[in-house]
Formats: sequence, structure tokens, C-alpha cells
Amino acid sequence: MTSFTSRGHTVISKNLDFHLALLDQIANLISIMATHFARRNEFIYLDNAIKLVIQNEEACKMIVDKDGFISHQNNLAINLFSHCNLYSNSIKLIFPENIVSEILNGSHISREYVNLELFSGMLSSTPITENSKFIGAVITIEKQTKKRTSLIEPKIGIDNILGKSPSISKMKEIARKISGSSSTVLIMGETGTGKEMFAKAIHYGSPRANEPLVSINCASIPENLFESELFGYEEGAFTGAKKGGKIGRIELAQNGTLFLDEIGELPLFMQSKLLRVLQENKIEKVGGTRSIPVDIRFIFATNKNLETMVENNTFRADLYYRLNVIPLRIPRLAGRQEDIEILSMDFLKKYNFKLSKRISGFTDESILLLKQYDWPGNVRELENAVEYAVNMEETAYIQKINLPEKISNSKPETNSNSIKETVKHTEFETIKASLDKHGWTVEGKKEAAKELGIGLRTLYRKIKAYENGGN
Repeated sequence: MTSFTSRGHTVISKNLDFHLALLDQIANLISIMATHFARRNEFIYLDNAIKLVIQNEEACKMIVDKDGFISHQNNLAINLFSHCNLYSNSIKLIFPENIVSEILNGSHISREYVNLELFSGMLSSTPITENSKFIGAVITIEKQTKKRTSLIEPKIGIDNILGKSPSISKMKEIARKISGSSSTVLIMGETGTGKEMFAKAIHYGSPRANEPLVSINCASIPENLFESELFGYEEGAFTGAKKGGKIGRIELAQNGTLFLDEIGELPLFMQSKLLRVLQENKIEKVGGTRSIPVDIRFIFATNKNLETMVENNTFRADLYYRLNVIPLRIPRLAGRQEDIEILSMDFLKKYNFKLSKRISGFTDESILLLKQYDWPGNVRELENAVEYAVNMEETAYIQKINLPEKISNSKPETNSNSIKETVKHTEFETIKASLDKHGWTVEGKKEAAKELGIGLRTLYRKIKAYENGGN
């Protein structure tokens, strides 16, 4: 520092300490700027090196920070998740919550199977640490290119069944208890309540989890094909039979689980044949002469009142009592208000991903309408309603106007209506508890009516009203 005038020279000389301190600060600033530019070049070099390395990988690669935000990805990742802006998105919007939790907890994941809406494959995660502290992870995904031909479904556990209402929690607890058993289960409930999901959860929670789960919808099989579909047939058993014959669905489920949905649709002539299988654990193919032993766990489901069908002689009584070993009655959605928001948010996450949307939630008015709607189609109808709303919505939250018309046009319940619904729900829960205690058989209903202090006809009328939607 210098001056070209005597006055300036005097000013500097008299304030030497101040100007030396100023020089020191300027020198530090220059040093910081020089270091910044040097480090910036290092970061650019490192960033380009990381990009070059992961681009040359044959698998989909992503690098995330400790909060799950993606900092680097290769072209395979961009193509695989083309519906996402990977530079700003978190893996929380891509992967299931349990997988995200494992990654961000610093777990080392080695080829764990994930099955999402748009792809399935094996996921691995290697944690990045500094001084033993988790700071990020390198994620590798090997996309499954071939469709799975196995009859074993992607595993669904009891914890995958969402809901915390007392009624669904009780059913989940029963399902958990009976999973380890080989006893026959009858799952009852309205259409869309999730009977098949319970069947899968029971199977995958059982010792047979690694064996086949074969599902049959009895309502979808023509009557004249039932026997050959279930039991298979030998070569030449009938005109048009395949050379070498065919293995039936029951035999395909050997050592695993056979799930027969809509069992109330099973023709009468097949009911006696199925009863024999349940009694003897053997089958005989169409056109065959030998019995084939089978080791199978049977799970049945129906949305019909089988007891009424027995009384009307449209369902065999002996078969009904044989398959009704462990009854599991899935509650309708309208009686599970605590679960509606939980399910709605889960479906929102699913369709955000599927439809490339970034909707954060529902307005209070929308949630209120969803909770007050009667849901004749149960959980399946709720999922359809959320999918519709996600398609329609253009803001950050699902608005009332973008719900399906029959829901958005419904009026909020008055307090008196809410009280009536609460009383009705409490009444049925009391009836249901008594029936669960004494059994849903004719004798059990007589005992329940006696305990409740009502006539048997009144009990039947109330059960029927509930089954018809509470009307």
C-alpha cells in the first residue's frame, strides 16, 4: 500500500495499524477466493468422474444423499424413471416406504426384489459413510426384463394390509394367528373389501410361502370346464383334449395354497367333487383311473351368504361346514372411517407415480366427503375414485370438484346423521361381537339373539340390513 501525495502518505503513517489490518483482510479474501476456485475445479472434476463411471455401468445407478435426494444418476435410471424429474425428486417418491427406510438407515441391501407399478427387478444399496456417519448411498437396480411365469405372486404380508380401525385390526390379528396353520379358511365380505389380499397375506405368512399360490375365480369359469380346470384331464379324455393331457389347478398348487374366490358360484355337481378332495386329500383327473395325493392348504372367499344358500338348497350343507373351519369376515369400508384417509393417501402415492403427478394430499373438505360417502364398492371403489381425482387435479391438493361427481355432489352429513351412523355402527359391532363369540351358525345365532335380548327374526333382519349396506 502506498500513496503518491504527501497528504496520503501522512494519513497512512498515522493510521498504520488500521491499514495493515485492512491489508490482512484483503489478503485473506484473496486466499479464500483462490481456494474456492481451486476446490470448484476439484468438485467439477469429481462430479464429471462420477458421471463417467456410472454412465459406463450396465445397470441402473443412482446416488442419493442422507435425506434420499438424488444427486447423480445414469441414463438407464433416467429412462427407467422417465416420469420423474430425478434432479429434484427423492427416492421417497419412487420406492416403497420399507425400502426407502432401509436405504436411509444405512442398511446394506443385496439384490432385494421390488415390484412396482411400472417395473420390477432387484435392488441393491451400498451406504456411503464419513467418520462412521451415514451421508448417502449408491443404489443399483437390475430391471427384470422377462415376465415371471411362476404361479407364485409377489409377496404380500399382513402388514401390507392398510388400516388401523378396530374391525380391520382384529381381522389382521386373526389372519396373523392362522397363517402358520394348515386349516381351511373361509373369507367373507362384500365385493372390493380385499378378500384376495387377505388370502395372499395368509399364504405368504405361512410355512408354504415359498410354494405356489394358485388362484381360481369360480365366477369366471364356464360350468362345462370346471372339472377339467380344477382336476386336469388325461390324454384322450374327451374330444379336443390336448395330447399328453393337462394338469389341473389343484395339482398345480401341490404343497402350496389353493385360493378359490367366489366359491358361492361353484356349480352343485362340482361341490360334491370338491368335498371329496377336502375329505380325502386326493384328486382324480378327468378320464383318469388313479388317485393323486395332494398336500394343499385351501382358502375360500365369497361375497354371498352361504348359510342362506344352504337353506335354499343351492349350496351343499356338508361342503359349507367343511370349508367354514376358520371364518374371516372382512368389514365393509363404510364402517372403517379411520382407514379411509390412510388408504386414500396410499392410492394417491400409487397414482402420482403411475401418472407422473406430484400431488401432495387432499383438502379437508375432500377428505370429509370421502369419509362420509357410503362406498358400495368398498376399497376397490375408493381406489378408482382416487385414480380419477389424480387424473383431474392440476393443483397440489385434491379439490372437492375433482372427486367423482357422485362424491363431490354429496352433502356433508348433519350432526344428527352422524349420531345415527355412530349408533348404527355401534349396534352392529355389538351384534358382530356376540356372533363371533357364539358362531355364525344357526345355533350360534340363536345363542347370540338370546344374549342380546332380541328375537331371532330381528337378528336376521339386522344382519341382512348390514349386508345390504346398512339400509
